[in-house]
Amino acid sequence: MVKVNKLALSISAALILGTVGSAQAATKSNTQQQQVADLQAQVAQLQQLVQQLSSQQQQLAGQQSQLSGQQQQQAVQLQQQAIQSLEKPAIAPKEASAKPGWIALADGQTQLKIYGSARVDSTYDFAGGNASTTDIYNITNKVPLNSANAPKGALNVSAANSRIGLDILRPTSYGDLTAKIETDFMGGSYTNGYGSFRVRHAYASLDKWLIGQTTSPFVNGDTVPDVVDPNGPMGSGSRRNVQVRYTQPITKNQKVLVAVEGGDVDNFSGTSQTSGGGRLPALTARYDIATADKKGLLQVHGLLHENRVATNDSNDKEGLGWGVGVGAKYNLTPSDTLFANYYHVKGDSRYMLYSNSAYVATANGTSYNINPSEFNSALVGYGHKWNSEWRSGLAAGGIWYNDTNAYAKSSGGANKTQYNIILNTFYTPVKNVDIGAEYTYGQRQTFAASTATTSDKGDYSRLNLMAKYSF
Repeated sequence: MVKVNKLALSISAALILGTVGSAQAATKSNTQQQQVADLQAQVAQLQQLVQQLSSQQQQLAGQQSQLSGQQQQQAVQLQQQAIQSLEKPAIAPKEASAKPGWIALADGQTQLKIYGSARVDSTYDFAGGNASTTDIYNITNKVPLNSANAPKGALNVSAANSRIGLDILRPTSYGDLTAKIETDFMGGSYTNGYGSFRVRHAYASLDKWLIGQTTSPFVNGDTVPDVVDPNGPMGSGSRRNVQVRYTQPITKNQKVLVAVEGGDVDNFSGTSQTSGGGRLPALTARYDIATADKKGLLQVHGLLHENRVATNDSNDKEGLGWGVGVGAKYNLTPSDTLFANYYHVKGDSRYMLYSNSAYVATANGTSYNINPSEFNSALVGYGHKWNSEWRSGLAAGGIWYNDTNAYAKSSGGANKTQYNIILNTFYTPVKNVDIGAEYTYGQRQTFAASTATTSDKGDYSRLNLMAKYSF
């Protein structure tokens, strides 16, 4: 500011001296006097400008001083915050969030869900039951023939169909890795208070692949009506095999499942034969087609495997077992559903419920011939929901074998035909509690012809009661 004042005064003095000198040297005319007056006015304006510049410089200096003070204040505050953060104790990370009903593990990624049911079943056989055939499952395929005069009235109870399961989920760069382990107590003896631990499902799945034990693509669990009997209605299957399965979506409402499944397929044995069964895994497939409104579902099933009987390592006989099936379900209304299934199977007994042995092996010199069974099975059903608490169902299913092939001629007392008619109702008084009652009438007929003293038919009449709490 001082330098600006000095500069302004120097300029003013120079201008005044120059003007005076010029006025003394020149003639004193009116024109020169006017010029001097003009110069004096310019000097006055210049002095006023200098004063304005000086005032602005003072204001700028004050603002700079104020800004410097604020910056120092901010620096002190940041320093204090840094010191405070170092003095605070470390805060433990929050527990991983989980989906509703799931439990998050300590790794923050893996989640578990426990589920299951506590269930009690009671059956009373009005006809067709005795000490050798009493079972908590439907026993139409092995009821005594009518000529056996079996005792009527047989009570059986079991809690072995209670289940417990564990679902596991963990995200990966390939999508969610899921796994399931589910067990019940229906292995070995399971009636009248007994039960043995059994694995139902044990598998892991990632993206389109599944490895482990679960329901085979060949059986029809999605297109059968709800029944009280824990095995399922005749004309259906519930086989759970160890498998490697691939699922390929086709469209939003269509997909294909293909699996290779291990284990002995038929397990034939005899006096001089080793256990039968294929050397290769079974091949199964299923094609799903759902309607856009999700009211309807159509499934097409396929099965192919090897049958084998061997007397020694260098002398064996192979045959082909195969099957095809189609199943459908359609919701006529939110309260009414129709079900239908049809299968044709040759040389297999493992997948469809209540079926005969897969084949009969007959001697052929030192070797054996394989005579495969061949049958059709069908199931129709209807389900109705009366209200939020009550629902009922009606189902009819049957199996009928080819009675003209070598199997029919050599199978003796094996079943030629079987059928069941089922009527049931379920009551759900509170959430997750089901009470069921079901009546089943069935009959089987054997390949062996009836005689005057021996019947070729056996009738079956049963009442099933069930109470279950699911969690």
